[in-house]
Amino acid sequence: MQNRFLFLVTIILLFTAGCTNDDLVLKGKDLQFSSQKWRLVQMTGSFVNSTTVGEAMDWQEYYIFNPDGSFIKSRERDGAVLEATGTFEVVEYDNDDADYLELLFETGGELAGGCYGFGRETLQYVTEDRLQSSWMACDGPGLFYEIQKD
Repeated sequence: MQNRFLFLVTIILLFTAGCTNDDLVLKGKDLQFSSQKWRLVQMTGSFVNSTTVGEAMDWQEYYIFNPDGSFIKSRERDGAVLEATGTFEVVEYDNDDADYLELLFETGGELAGGCYGFGRETLQYVTEDRLQSSWMACDGPGLFYEIQKD
């Protein structure tokens, strides 16, 4: 009887351990950053069929995230290049299984795209090599970035 009980408990533990949430993008990943470049690859608007990619986007931009928790954001629009700098951290929210990057701008706060106002921005990991700006949640454009593996 005791062997059956142990067997049943073992099966239950194995089953529940195998039922983890696959939506947790970075769980178990090594979050030690090397310098990473993330380039804007897609913009969406609030209208149907308003997705643009590549040179058709309103602007071109990228982030460089450094191992020391600093970042650079660069945006080129109509031939003018603007840069911003600041710090970031990987965060999780209690009510959400997703992983996020919270950015705090030290310079160039006007480049922050988001719902928090001047100088703060949040990016969500969609996959381990794709980020999405939270700006869309407050009527901004949908901005999608991919890591550059050059």
